[in-house]
Amino acid sequence: MAALLALALLPALISGLIQLRWNTLESSKEGEVTLATVQVLENSDKRVLWVDARPRDRFDREHIPGAVVLNEDEWEKAVPDFLEAWAPEKQIVVYCDSDSCDASQAVARRLREELKLENVWVLKGGWDAWRQR
Repeated sequence: MAALLALALLPALISGLIQLRWNTLESSKEGEVTLATVQVLENSDKRVLWVDARPRDRFDREHIPGAVVLNEDEWEKAVPDFLEAWAPEKQIVVYCDSDSCDASQAVARRLREELKLENVWVLKGGWDAWRQR
C-alpha cells in the first residue's frame, strides 16, 4: 500500500520540483528564463510556445522549431497567428538575437500588458543561447 501511495505521489513531486525551479530562476532581469529551465519544462507535461521577436527575414532564415514570429514592426498583423498557436496552459518564451537585444523584452511586455497574458518569459541569451546549446 505504501509503495502504491509513493507511486501516486511521484508525478506531483516532479511537477512541484519543476515549478520550484521555474520560480527560482537565476537571471539578471525579471521575467527571464534560462534555456536549461525551458528544456526541463519541455521534457515535462508543461507546454511551451516559442515566440520569435526578431524581424521576419531572420525568422524566415532560421528559428526555433515550432516558434511563431511576433515582433513590434508587425504586431497588428502577427497577433492573430500568435493567438491561434497560443493556449492558456502554455508557457510563452520570447526570444530575440541575444542578451543585448531588447525586442524580446518589449514583445513580452506587450503580451503581458496589452493581451493580459500570464506565463510570459524571455529567453536569457536569446537566439544565441539556442544556437550554442
